[in-house]
Amino acid sequence: MDSQERVVSAEDIEAVKVRIAGEIAMSKSPGVAMKKWRQLFGEKQREVAARMGVSPSVLSDYEQGKRSPGIKFVSRYVESLIALDLEKGGANIRHFSDPSRSRHRAILDLREFSTPVTLDKIVDAMEGEYLWRSRGREPEVYGYTVVDSIAAIRYMDSTEFIQIFGLTSMRVLVFTNVSTGRSPLVAVRVYPLKPVAVALHGPPSPEQVDKLAVELAELSRVPLILSRSKSVKDMIEALRRLG
Repeated sequence: MDSQERVVSAEDIEAVKVRIAGEIAMSKSPGVAMKKWRQLFGEKQREVAARMGVSPSVLSDYEQGKRSPGIKFVSRYVESLIALDLEKGGANIRHFSDPSRSRHRAILDLREFSTPVTLDKIVDAMEGEYLWRSRGREPEVYGYTVVDSIAAIRYMDSTEFIQIFGLTSMRVLVFTNVSTGRSPLVAVRVYPLKPVAVALHGPPSPEQVDKLAVELAELSRVPLILSRSKSVKDMIEALRRLG
């Protein structure tokens, strides 16, 4: 049975509660951890605050670290996330409690950041340059996935593509073994989930990247980056040092 069809059990709910509460309690910045999980669940601050019975400004103070949450507040916070997700079908609970998920052979590295990292820091780490980017506020990134594009084409089917998003789509997808970049951008364009950004490793210069790939990035409103790291190993090591 697909994880999206699996019934949410009491054990699933308890496992996710323990996971969220534990991370918040153990975090050096509990407010950041709270905000992270709210965003992972796709909930707006005002919705969670309303369910908790507090004002959005109060919840904002906790997420910004202006107040320190106690056990009871964290418990109400977690219960609110769970309740809101159950009302929408429990997809996040199923996702975060599913023990059957294992890394696909096409995924070379996958990391979640304990605190968000700016996209510019990730670009610097991979010695990258933007091929296309939107104007406006710089997005926060909560993780990255490095994918061997050839292995993905050969062995990954449409139902397995979700694995490259890890815990959240708020991440950078890095495709290696790339010749022109068209195939990865086609996949990103047609897939319903969108990453914060896409990076390509392989083309020696921007001129070698397919113009259609850049066009698809712009149509999807997803920043496109070309990594100049000497090797995939060097790039992964640099990304791991970010958090």
